[in-house]
Amino acid sequence: MHLISLGCAKNLVDSEILLGGLRNTQYDVTENPDNADTIIVNTCGFLDIAREESIDTILQAAELRKKGSIDQLVVMGCLSERYHNDLKKEIPEVDRFFGTNDHRQIASFITGKDYGKDDPLFFRSILTPSHYAYLKIAEGCDNGCSFCSIPIMRGLQKSRTIPELISETSRLVDNGIKEIMIIAQDTTSYGWDLDKKVYLSDLITQMDQIDNGPEWIRIHYAHPAHLSQRIIESMAKS
Repeated sequence: MHLISLGCAKNLVDSEILLGGLRNTQYDVTENPDNADTIIVNTCGFLDIAREESIDTILQAAELRKKGSIDQLVVMGCLSERYHNDLKKEIPEVDRFFGTNDHRQIASFITGKDYGKDDPLFFRSILTPSHYAYLKIAEGCDNGCSFCSIPIMRGLQKSRTIPELISETSRLVDNGIKEIMIIAQDTTSYGWDLDKKVYLSDLITQMDQIDNGPEWIRIHYAHPAHLSQRIIESMAKS
């Protein structure tokens, strides 16, 4: 199997989750598409240039599918989420199109195995260099900027709970990760959507309390309008 991950770090995490779900199956991951019988393209649909890159990549893989060089071609991600029907009509060589949060469905489609919600295989296979990893703390965005299509492709903000994130951080550190890069569409509004409202500062504070925790914590995708004093203070104490 060959996976092509396009776009941002958040998309890369989605690719890592999928690879984690396919771990210990009959599929070996190869970096050479010529050696693969299945190709998965994780697309980006945010900017024109990113959409063009995604479509070109799909078409290149579709040629391999048309020639019979591969058995399956699967497309996932933002472009597939937003333009599913158009892509299905225009590129029939693709066996199945999936959206941005269909990791279990993709794994089930490829392997024929029914993946449950809490399947232990669903832990990321890290694709970054061995010293750092991304921690995606939320999906989607509530800002509704007129120039941005993220809410259309990713939905409204859905924050993960602090215990879930602390558990994942601990596992990453146990696997040798020294630097955690916090990402989301808007990291500084983390936790506002949860039933029991929390803040990014609360997460940073609890990450600092992990025994033998990460040596560095970096915050990406911060919105200047939401960079509060409490976040700044938690960073200063970290």
